[in-house]
Amino acid sequence: MKNKLHGFLLMAAILFVSAPVLAQLNIIPLPKKVEERGSPFVIRPQTKIWFEKGLKPQAELLAAALSPATGFDFIPEEAKNPTKGIVLSTGNPGSANKESYRLSVNKDLIQITGQHSAGVFYGIQTLLQMLPAEIYNKQRQKSVNWEVKGALIEDAPLYPWRGMMLDVSRYFFGKDYVLRFIDMMAMYKMNTLHLHLTDDAGWRMEIKKYPKLTSIGAWRGVGPERTGGYYTQEDMKEMVAYATLRNVDIIPEIELPAHALASIAAYPFLACTGEQHEVPAQHFISKDIYCVGRESTFDFLADVFKETFAIFPSKYIHIGGDEAVYDRWKECPHCQKKKNELGLKTEKELQVYFNQRVQTMVKKYGKTIVGWDEIIEDGLKEKAVGMVWHDEKKAFKAAEAGHYSVMSLTGYCYFDVAESSIPGEIKAAGWLPPISLEKVYQLNPMLKGMDEKYRPLILGASATLWSDQFIHGTILQELPQLNENRSEKYFDYLTFPRMSALAEVCWTPVARQSWTAFEQRQSTHYNRYDQAGYGYRLPQPKLISNEKGDQGYTIKLENTVKDAQIRYTTDGTLPNVHSAIYNGAVTVAKLNDFYAITVMNSNQYSLPLYFPEKYEKFRKYGEFVADWNPSKVKGKDFAVFEMNGSGKINANGAYTLSFWYTEGTSRLDIQSVEVFKNGQKIAEDVHEGFTGGSTKDNEYKFQISNYETGAAFSIKAKVRGDVSNDSNGVVMIRKN
Repeated sequence: MKNKLHGFLLMAAILFVSAPVLAQLNIIPLPKKVEERGSPFVIRPQTKIWFEKGLKPQAELLAAALSPATGFDFIPEEAKNPTKGIVLSTGNPGSANKESYRLSVNKDLIQITGQHSAGVFYGIQTLLQMLPAEIYNKQRQKSVNWEVKGALIEDAPLYPWRGMMLDVSRYFFGKDYVLRFIDMMAMYKMNTLHLHLTDDAGWRMEIKKYPKLTSIGAWRGVGPERTGGYYTQEDMKEMVAYATLRNVDIIPEIELPAHALASIAAYPFLACTGEQHEVPAQHFISKDIYCVGRESTFDFLADVFKETFAIFPSKYIHIGGDEAVYDRWKECPHCQKKKNELGLKTEKELQVYFNQRVQTMVKKYGKTIVGWDEIIEDGLKEKAVGMVWHDEKKAFKAAEAGHYSVMSLTGYCYFDVAESSIPGEIKAAGWLPPISLEKVYQLNPMLKGMDEKYRPLILGASATLWSDQFIHGTILQELPQLNENRSEKYFDYLTFPRMSALAEVCWTPVARQSWTAFEQRQSTHYNRYDQAGYGYRLPQPKLISNEKGDQGYTIKLENTVKDAQIRYTTDGTLPNVHSAIYNGAVTVAKLNDFYAITVMNSNQYSLPLYFPEKYEKFRKYGEFVADWNPSKVKGKDFAVFEMNGSGKINANGAYTLSFWYTEGTSRLDIQSVEVFKNGQKIAEDVHEGFTGGSTKDNEYKFQISNYETGAAFSIKAKVRGDVSNDSNGVVMIRKN
């Protein structure tokens, strides 16, 4: 574990470089051109908002954004060429891009000119970022000077697709959260919301011709465990209208042919066997998929698409297309008959045929299919969009075949993965290494080695927020810090600030992208999240140095969050919001006695910066899993000590789990180790072992043969302190 943190701490040791004028306005994403000039404009009660014909909705949005915090009543008025106030207009802002804008500010006039209403809206978002952070608050903020620096900004995006995927199927997020999430996206000029509406675990959209899709497919579990929900067609129309005004295109996803168990549970005739299924309460990849051999499957999809396209005007429809298991097709006489009729050799070719049928079906509505990179296979007759998530080669194959690509690469864009492996980090998807804010910023949608002639086919990038963790047993019930609105705050925490990094990668010219400058601008945005009521993840204090001297180690830190404090301890305990305030270098005898956190307020604080030296000597036994201490070892009776194995168990194979004593007067006795996948026991090793002053049989071995991407793994050991419960130590794991 120390090795992982070592890289982070080295990174954190880089000092902020004083940024040029481009960064002084702290705008994210950084515009193409920024000049500070002239006197500032101050918004006062008498300030007028003017708009050209056709821009009344944007003017009303601006008024609605300014009024709550300022307490001023703005009544937008239509006018041509006013010379004072805030003016919204369309025209040539210096770019032909639909989303381009020019924003100029002097003491008398703020002028926002967009190529289109979309550009005007983005100029408004930039203006809001130029105001004090309190502008995002929904309550009146007294004694704030609503000053906007004099400036000229000319701006346009690098890529046309700047997206987020919100998974509302595996866990249902209500309409209000979707609307709120659209606001979060719009804040950073993100323009594509990929709404994951259907999956094995839930069907979330009302289809009037098939009412069981929501009466059965939208719910799972029984009694008090029953959960779910869906959007009515009126809900979805409201979401579309809300998003459209904010220049966000909602792309609905209807998974096929796999990840369809919720619809199959509602209508068993859609699958090969016709057997009755239930909507699963635990996440897994079902073998039951849509039957490709029956025409009734395509009749069903045609009906669903007809109602879907009446609601969603996007020119795209996402069809999923990933992780199809072909076992049922191989056994189904209808599918095999279709395969033979078409002269196909494999079931994979059958899926290409399925995709072709869907392409033909949606083409009459003017729609283009989008799918995960598995859909990029030979045989697609029409252009498609591949969302490249795990196989970069598919982007090259797509480009060569004339298809488009959107980068959703797992190592950069899977925001359901935690940002760090620091103990105390929230439990998130662990089948991938952590994805830090800096890692997101390193994404370049134009992949290395790709021919420049294919640049027009690279549309941009999109991050994913999968909600698998909500159906991995009771994993999120172990997060008391989230309190009410836990699911929403959990997704907020995973989203911010990483979405701001993705936004800049997709918007700002590559030559202007700089991690150091971005980090400095980002430091001012946490308070904006706070004012807006959004959840977010605060960064740790930045380590500048930890030099050893005669008196011990002198530690110097830097605060990377504007309006926050650093709190610290020197006795080996975790600090809290009442601990000592860091005002300068601190000297400690032992490095691992020092802990520090960033504190925004009593409810928002970071994970600790610390020096985990005690784990280093055990690195030869693998990767750190957990530590134990008296609070986890109850005493003379054996009790279950549960550890999170997700991310540590990351493939099929043989593993060794070992227990190592660090301190205390009693040893740790171990009776057994059991391994669980999504709550089901899949392996165990039962034998007596111990670790203390001496060690015996302290290694436990198990075999994983049914690993699944995205599955949650937990490890339960039966342990006790042989004399008392003051034993301390670490648990390590290695793949043999």
